Amino acid sequence: MEAKLKEEYRKEKEKVHTKPLGMAFVTFQNEAMTAIILKDFNACQVQGCRCRQEPRSSQFSEVLHVHNWSVLYAPDPQNVRWYVPRPRPHPHPFA
Repeated sequence: MEAKLKEEYRKEKEKVHTKPLGMAFVTFQNEAMTAIILKDFNACQVQGCRCRQEPRSSQFSEVLHVHNWSVLYAPDPQNVRWYVPRPRPHPHPFA
């Protein structure tokens, strides 16, 4: 059983480079700045309705599909299993 689980883990670990996680962690200078950005972004995402104003966009908003994002507070760092995979080429020019 343990050997089977280790093999499954190894296979999943190899797949990390072939599929995106679909998440990112972003840090800010302080908690107040984090709260402002979270509030501003989510103000336009309330219950799936379109709001009167769109979130501020950048030259990368369309490529990044910002309209599909969900923005949340991250879990406590102690509750995250941090693993940094080997670097690989990224298809986006801004990465």
